Formats: sequence, C-alpha cells, structure tokens
Amino acid sequence: MEYFLTARDLTFRYFEKGGHVILDHVDFDLPKGKTIVLLGKSGSGKSTLLSVLGGLYPENGGILLSGEIEICGKPLPKLRFGERASYVSEMFQNPDLQFCMDTLRKEMIFCLENISRPREEMDGRVDAFAKAMKIEKLLDQPIHSLSGGEKQKAALCCLLLLDSKGIFLDEPFANLDERSAGELQEILKKHQREQGTTILAIDHRIDLWLPYADEFWILGEKGRILKKGITRDNWREYRQLFLEQGLFYPHEKKRFHEEEKTETLLSMENLTICRGKSGEALLLKAHAEIPKQKFTALLGPSGCGKTTLFSAILGQKKYGGSILLEGQELRKMKSKLRFRKIGTVFQNPSNQFLSTRVLEEVLVSLKVWNPKAEEQALTKEALSMLDSYQLKAYQKYSPYMLSQGQQRRLAVLSILAGGQKLLLLDEPTYGQDYASTTAIMEQLRRLVKEEGLTVLFTTHDRQLAAEYADRIYEVEGKELRRWKD
Repeated sequence: MEYFLTARDLTFRYFEKGGHVILDHVDFDLPKGKTIVLLGKSGSGKSTLLSVLGGLYPENGGILLSGEIEICGKPLPKLRFGERASYVSEMFQNPDLQFCMDTLRKEMIFCLENISRPREEMDGRVDAFAKAMKIEKLLDQPIHSLSGGEKQKAALCCLLLLDSKGIFLDEPFANLDERSAGELQEILKKHQREQGTTILAIDHRIDLWLPYADEFWILGEKGRILKKGITRDNWREYRQLFLEQGLFYPHEKKRFHEEEKTETLLSMENLTICRGKSGEALLLKAHAEIPKQKFTALLGPSGCGKTTLFSAILGQKKYGGSILLEGQELRKMKSKLRFRKIGTVFQNPSNQFLSTRVLEEVLVSLKVWNPKAEEQALTKEALSMLDSYQLKAYQKYSPYMLSQGQQRRLAVLSILAGGQKLLLLDEPTYGQDYASTTAIMEQLRRLVKEEGLTVLFTTHDRQLAAEYADRIYEVEGKELRRWKD
C-alpha cells in the first residue's frame, strides 16, 4: 500500500520544562487517497496530533521531544512553507483562527496569492469555488458577522482552493446541520475523486461519516492509536470499545415528547431580527414561549439566526416586536439586572474567558455572585466543580491551552458558578465526546430539576434535543416552529 504520510515515535508537549506529554511515542502510516477519521475522547491529543502532522507545531509552539514525519516520502521539516501548502492544508476546530482578512473574497485571494496562482485566474476561481459550496452571498460580508457554520463552510472553501495533496480537518461539521454537513461531504468526496486527495479528519460522530469514510481509527490517551480497521461494514462489532472510550455510538433514536404545560419565563411576540448591514430578516414576526424551569432546544440550519437571537435577548442586537422576561420588556431592563438573571456560553468559549488560569476562571464567577463567602470555601467549591467536569488536573493551565472541548466545559462551569436562573447555551456540546456531552447535559438537567434553572440551548444534534429538551423550536421560513409530539 502506498502511504501519503508516515509518523514515527512522535512525542510532544507544550511546555519546555514540565507539563503533560500530549503525544507519547505515536506511530502510524496514513494511506494515500483515502479518507481516515480519527475518533477519541476530549483531551486525547487529536487536535495537537493534527497540528504536529501539518507542521504547525513545533514551529509555532511546543516541543517535539522525539519523532519524524514524512509526507510523500519527504521529511516534513525540509518542506518550505510555500511548498508545504501544496502537500497539506489544515482546517482548525475554531474557524475564527483560520482567517487573516476581513471578507471571504479577500481571504480566498490571499490563499491563492500564497501559492502563486496567476492573478488573471483568481477571480474566476474564487467565484467557481464559492458557487460550488453555495456560499456566494458570503463572499463580501465581514467574516466576523458570519455564523459558526458559515465560517466552517468558508474555511473549507479556502482549503479546497489550495489543491493540497492532503487535507486535515478538525471537527469540520461541528457547527453545521446534517443537511449542510452532507452537502460538504459530497463536495469533499468529489474533490477527492478528481484530485486523489488524502483526507484525515477528527470527529466525535461516526454516523456523519459512515457513507464517506474509508476507515475509522480510535485514539486512546496521548494520541496513541488503539484500533484501526473500523469501517462502514464492521463498525457494529466495536460497540463495547466505543462505550469504554466514552465515544458516540449510533443507537435507536428517541422520540420527542413535550412535557405538560408550565409557566412561561421568557416570551417572544412578533419578533423581527435582521442580519447586520444587509438588513435581511432572519426572524419575521416570530412567536415563542420558553417554559420556566425546563429545557428548551433551538434548532435550525447554519446562518438562520439562532446565535443572533441570543444576542437580542442579551441586549446586544436591536429587534422589532417584544421579548419579555417574567413579563418585563428586556429593552427596559437595566443591563446589571439582565445579566444577574441571564447567563450565556458563547459559540466560541475562548471569547469569554477573563482569567489566565483555569481555577481562577471559575473562582471569578463564584466571587462575583458570592462576595461575602470565604476564599477557602470558594476555592474548595471551584475545585469540586472542576473535578466533576474532568478539569481538575488542568487547574493551573491557561484556559487557552485547553482543547476546544475542554474550553467549552470550562465556559459552562464558569456560567453555572454565577447562579443565574436563565442560561443561554450556544452549542453547549460542540466538540465533546459522548461521555463529556452526557456529563454536561446531565449536570444541567439536575440543576433544572433541583434548583429551578431554565435552559435555552442551540444545537444541530436533533437526537440530543429529543433526548433532553422539554420543548423544541426550529427556525423555519423566518419563523419559530414549535415541535409537537
């Protein structure tokens, strides 16, 4: 078998002195022209491994203690930067880290300039790729105004432009609905057939990849490969291994059943919200009632306005109609009172961190809302909370050194420490393995039942919504459609 990449004895850590070894003597061969999907629990080193294989590390951080990487038979360190892009390109888990320019069109032209494409070819190539991925309308919009899913589509479009022999993808569909994910996978498969591209992807969900992947590999601790050879034909044989590793295993879908009628905490009447400068209506005269002390899920395709709705509730986005919290119009509520009642976790959790240490991040929230409590008692409580979310071992780390999955758990913890009664969670389980997803959702469910918390969360995972939500709304045709049993 011909291999695109070989990795031998890779050992890597982020700190020169001390600290955890993230990758520990990792060895494998990546077959040429195939699609391989890496599965593994949060914090197992998947994202770090991808960045080491692509040459981002150790050139831009961390220490490679041992190991060698060859791509198409050439040592990776000997490939010049411009030359390397023709061999491998990488899509980050956080698409905000991907972009250098302020619009997608400028970003795509910048990508082509970096591989010395003739100027006269650029405009046509940009338009053709944007059309193929159905994102023409995004070309001249500010990248910062795009939704998480739109940014992922934009980042993937930039990668395909480069015509690299290998493409590395870190959770490429995490912010996309199933339909959009399927469309992008078809584009990837077509590109692979035409170009012979090798695709190495990280994901937590095997079901999204079953029709497309040639093989699934399961990573254990510190990037070591536990099992290869899992395919669409034999994956059912590995149920026990999936469960032991805390991974998602496709199972019979649960039917949604709405709970009995209850008191309303948050209501929206004739709600109209528009997109940025374009003025396009995302929601038009929409109605919804969020029940008190219940779970409510908000579904909808990428870019439909779910995150923008959260911004309106938080007073950061103008809207028409009314949004009432306990009968009071939010426009008339003072900011201090609003944030005493409402907590939120952003789609990109790193945007909300305030501290340079994980423990301090939780302590900040505890101190703000418990000003008279003793430091020792708050520290003990913070450590207990970190332990419940498998983050205690990282208490002295910077939040920015955590994996995306760990960052999201920390953000959820920090908000829970604030004690607000309404939580807005934007994709709370994005980037999480099954065990971490279950821990987050069960903790929230406990707080809903025992402490009267009300949770409104967005998700693309319809099964997650059916399993945990007491009420479900879906953005359809600029309205909020309520699911029925």
